[in-house]
Amino acid sequence: MNCPYYEQVTEAYLSGEIEGPQWHTHLETCLDCAAKLRAESDFDLVIKHAVTEERLQIRQLESHIRNEIRQSSRWRPSMFLVMRYAIAAVVVFAALSIVTFGYARGRIDLSAICIDAADDHREEIIDRSPRRWRSDPAQLAALSQKLTGDPALPERVVPPGYRLVGARICDLHGKPYMHLDYSDGSNEISLFLRHHDEPHSLSSRVLEWFRPNWATAERVDGLTVGSIQKKNLSLVMVSASPIPDVRKIVEEAGSKL
Repeated sequence: MNCPYYEQVTEAYLSGEIEGPQWHTHLETCLDCAAKLRAESDFDLVIKHAVTEERLQIRQLESHIRNEIRQSSRWRPSMFLVMRYAIAAVVVFAALSIVTFGYARGRIDLSAICIDAADDHREEIIDRSPRRWRSDPAQLAALSQKLTGDPALPERVVPPGYRLVGARICDLHGKPYMHLDYSDGSNEISLFLRHHDEPHSLSSRVLEWFRPNWATAERVDGLTVGSIQKKNLSLVMVSASPIPDVRKIVEEAGSKL
């Protein structure tokens, strides 16, 4: 479904317009917009929960420090005690900041990958841009070995009823992916696969914690983009099919990674 209101859901939600009667009526009938609104609400709940927890922990920490001071002799706490709790407060705040940043950054990166995947599918599959596709089995196996570490992966993740047409290398959010074109005779879908690099920096390791390992799907510019990460492999799918159909295919393909 290509809903003209889909791209306005986030802006309307942030501005409070989503509570209006017109939006209420629309969300009762549009599953795509309703799904996107739930995703926005879930994200807000995570952030609000994180901020609330931080305030609660700081209050508890402050109360604990005051009790320690009262119990010390002649109301004179040692410098070591003060420093110990001051460091603890900094550690708690830093940990909470990393968690919040990690979740937000992970969501931003995934959205950017989905947008690039939809653009590539539209350009390569729908608009038929003149690109070099590989269809020879030996070339496909070599390409898959290079980008996923598994030469048999393209054939293993073929959706039921589809056949592999070809593959090529593309770029999604600054990373090389193997773009696989599958067809059932009347419909074509794109699967994008890549092997994750080992995280070296602290920020990279944190982002890995917040990458979802379950199937997700959303509407992007009139197309449905699904994604999943299993072990050290990422899979992104683009199709014109509804969100539930794409999520099901992504789940099945993800179980074979």
